[in-house]
Amino acid sequence: MSGETTTTTLNDITYSAWIEAAFLDYSYDWVVAQQLFSRRYSLVGRPSNTISIPRITTDMGTVGDTGTGVATAFDGTEGSDLSNTALDTEAVTVAVSEYALLRTITDDVGEDSVNGLDLMQAVLQDAARILMTALEDDCVGLFGSLSNSVGSTGVDLTIAVALAAHVGIRKRGYRAPDGCAYVLDEEAVDHLEAALIASSTSATTYAAAADKLLGVDRTANNGMGNGHVMNFRGFPVYASGLTDTINGGEDTGSACFVPDSPGNAPHVTYALVDKRPFRVEQQRDASLRANEWVFSMRSGAGEVSDGSGTLIVSDA
Repeated sequence: MSGETTTTTLNDITYSAWIEAAFLDYSYDWVVAQQLFSRRYSLVGRPSNTISIPRITTDMGTVGDTGTGVATAFDGTEGSDLSNTALDTEAVTVAVSEYALLRTITDDVGEDSVNGLDLMQAVLQDAARILMTALEDDCVGLFGSLSNSVGSTGVDLTIAVALAAHVGIRKRGYRAPDGCAYVLDEEAVDHLEAALIASSTSATTYAAAADKLLGVDRTANNGMGNGHVMNFRGFPVYASGLTDTINGGEDTGSACFVPDSPGNAPHVTYALVDKRPFRVEQQRDASLRANEWVFSMRSGAGEVSDGSGTLIVSDA
């Protein structure tokens, strides 16, 4: 038959699709390092964009020098005056940067689209994520400046290299009562997981060895929720797709370092500085018939204890 009344004939009054006032998300990188840099300093209300953090220097010699630094230097002799030993300090500085994003949304969008409140909530959440990811990129970009490194250019990450990363921190005399943390490039995570499940790896052939010696354990959802992909030596291992390449792009720069916690505070590797918390401002552009939404923050990340971190070099 013909002449039926359909959604095509009534297309002026029927919806082609119902628009749900909810938004599917897009793919994005993990924001993981910032939570491990949680030793925070504030410059809010202070007339500077840089903070100086003092540290006492040592008179005890070099860690691991078989006690040479204190073997006789502090021996006392009865009836003899002591000589002065000056207490010295040094300082590290951390500067802040501005991160900002502008969205201009016309009046027609608010008048003709999904519920305006739902739209603006999505815009705000998206802006916050973008700026936090920009800061995260600067955080993991600090790994390449660590003086101590393990691994070799063009070589996949191995179990031995991953072990050496945190062992080196201990041998250099830095304390982490609450444990270290790994932030590995996604490729490095693949290398480590491949090494752990290799049939020739006796530590994983014998489950007890993997559990007791290497301290390997999966997380509740294998990193699918927060980037925490596994535990290694009992320390959390996070994956990141934001780590920089090094050695002319041949390798990735991951790291093992001392994160902030009450027990780790004296030897944390990195710190964050806040100058302006995440801020949202609206500005009306009447001639454009639109609102400008400005999202901004001022924060900075810096290395405050070089020896308590280890750069992990592995093939990209």
